[in-house]
Amino acid sequence: MAIDIDKFVHDQLSLWPTVAAKYRALKSTRTRTVPLEGLLVTIQSNPGRVPHFDSGCPLCEENYMEHQHTLPFEGRKGRKYNILVNRAPIFPNHLVITRDIHAPQTIWHRFPDMLDLASALEGYIVFYNSPNSGTTVPQHAHFQACPKGYMPLERSAERLLRALAAGQEPEEVEFVDSVRDARLYHYKPFNRGIFMLRASTSKSMAKMFYRLLDCLNLVAEETEPRFNAFTYCSEGEYRAVVTLRREEKPRCYFAEGADHFSISPGAADMAGFVVVPEEEDFDRITPDVLHHIYEDVCLTREQEEHLLWRLVRTQPKLEVGICQSKEISFEIISDGAGPQKVSYREGKIDYGGVLYDELVFEAATISTLFAEPSFILYLEDGERRYAGTVKFIVSCGKVLAINALGLEDYLLSVVSAFPKDIQKDKALEARTFAMQAMQRRKQGKKAEGGPVLGGTPQLVTYLEHKEESPAPSEAIKHLDFDVCASEHCAVYEGLTPSANADVRAVIDQTWGQTLQQA
Repeated sequence: MAIDIDKFVHDQLSLWPTVAAKYRALKSTRTRTVPLEGLLVTIQSNPGRVPHFDSGCPLCEENYMEHQHTLPFEGRKGRKYNILVNRAPIFPNHLVITRDIHAPQTIWHRFPDMLDLASALEGYIVFYNSPNSGTTVPQHAHFQACPKGYMPLERSAERLLRALAAGQEPEEVEFVDSVRDARLYHYKPFNRGIFMLRASTSKSMAKMFYRLLDCLNLVAEETEPRFNAFTYCSEGEYRAVVTLRREEKPRCYFAEGADHFSISPGAADMAGFVVVPEEEDFDRITPDVLHHIYEDVCLTREQEEHLLWRLVRTQPKLEVGICQSKEISFEIISDGAGPQKVSYREGKIDYGGVLYDELVFEAATISTLFAEPSFILYLEDGERRYAGTVKFIVSCGKVLAINALGLEDYLLSVVSAFPKDIQKDKALEARTFAMQAMQRRKQGKKAEGGPVLGGTPQLVTYLEHKEESPAPSEAIKHLDFDVCASEHCAVYEGLTPSANADVRAVIDQTWGQTLQQA
């Protein structure tokens, strides 16, 4: 649904003289350009940019100014927004799109709304400041938007994304990864921590975007990583630019005397459009000053390299025997079907009255960071949540549940059972043991022979004529999986609350390392 935003802005400013004067002033504001690290940065003198709020949250409807009108927009799952003309503009037709209720600034679950806005606001780019990344009103969820083409990074990214869409390989960008039809690229000029995304569907774009955020470090006591995001539509695609950062304000913001510059970079500044609210600072800004401002707020080289490694690293798939019973209750979280049941009957697995030799419920691709829960088992001592795939097979006259998941996801549970001071050592020990068990089983399967299974969510039947074997020995049991969930191998209870941020940090720091490599 396209929105005639130009008419809305014209009608609003015709009734709102105080803000209309600010938009007229933009036409004569001083600007100049400065070359910096492969980008021609625009500097704007804008004394009217610093907003002054009388009282209360300025984005709540009860605190709207006289003559301030709204245009409604509906996001996903009934989320409603008000489109407003920005009362402290940087650009012509500068908009604020705010939730109609007082809710904190966060991108979680709202990025699809941002993409829908970009699609509806034809000719506009929609941008977002995370709570500690230059936003003026972090207590109220909102986006901003302006006509395309004003921000230097946006123009550079669009040129490169057009080239990529045409099958070219510009040297300024590096392909990182893909999720379905979405592509993620590392933008190498200008500043560290800049990424570009393109996708033909909003669903794939959102998956790629959230995966990027998942790989970022979260500062303690903050609700989401520090970043600025820009989205728009072009050539039938959704396109986005994300600038990652480690600080909200540069050191010069807190300095005194000649070293002080009142610049607190938000999305526009991070995209090469630097807004200077103090007139006396405008002429004093040099390429060297800008370089230090960006150095202070952007990722360090080590942080960028670690992020790129996180985005492309892998983890092998481990199979864990988690429980065995005549009957097992479970729930696949994503399908919404609620609790289900499998049971042993006539040498097979009874599921919904149909008999199977093997039943597999596949999960999403193994994560390069840490996976979310995908299924629940309802056991005698309570329910437990697990990441990865759940597979049911017949073993010793019962149904055996096997959890196939990433090795590093498995270690979250195992390592969390130990005191903090020895968790690193235990991570190395458990990873080494699990990898050795995987190799032993692999060699055993080669000797035994038999079919190899795979695929997407499915019900698999492949042993219709296989006779049930007598109870196997302990060594043979582990041919059905790599490790068990008991103390015999290592206690594994799925995604437990004890697998907290400290445990994740230990696994992240030792990712892929064994005792031989430490």
